[in-house]
Amino acid sequence: MASGPPWVFDVLDPETWAGLSGEEQRLERRRAIGRRQDRRRRQRMREAGPRDRYTLEDVGDRDGWECAICLSPVSREFRAPHPCTPSVHHVVEVCQGGSDTLDNVALTHLFCNMDSHTWGEKSPAEARRRLAGRLLRGKRVGPRRHEAPDEEALALAASILSPGARPGA
Repeated sequence: MASGPPWVFDVLDPETWAGLSGEEQRLERRRAIGRRQDRRRRQRMREAGPRDRYTLEDVGDRDGWECAICLSPVSREFRAPHPCTPSVHHVVEVCQGGSDTLDNVALTHLFCNMDSHTWGEKSPAEARRRLAGRLLRGKRVGPRRHEAPDEEALALAASILSPGARPGA
């Protein structure tokens, strides 16, 4: 019998699994985990109640293009993976029973949204400091950590840290 979690065979039969190389098995295992997580999330969303159709622009226009976490302006010009990319944040998470409706979402920066899930709630000033720090340092570790940020990153970080500024607007 082939080794591996039993849920892998929901998608692949044992003969097909045995015919895969070690790397292909690892990739298929990751895909199966992702599919399982997607099914769980969709089930939680169905159980959470009604869903609204909304776009990022709907949420941004409603919230005045201001981040609900750090309370600084959000620019439409950035795209992922930039930390200042506009993002939709569920106020009460779907996994905690929140609904996927316009009443339960808010506009945030991508970094603020991810950081709030990782490190919990923080003051708007602390959230702005963390966002500016990410802009200045990036995700650098090791020898590249001491590289100087470019002028665009310096200006954007300064505008986020200064109250009332409109970066990229």
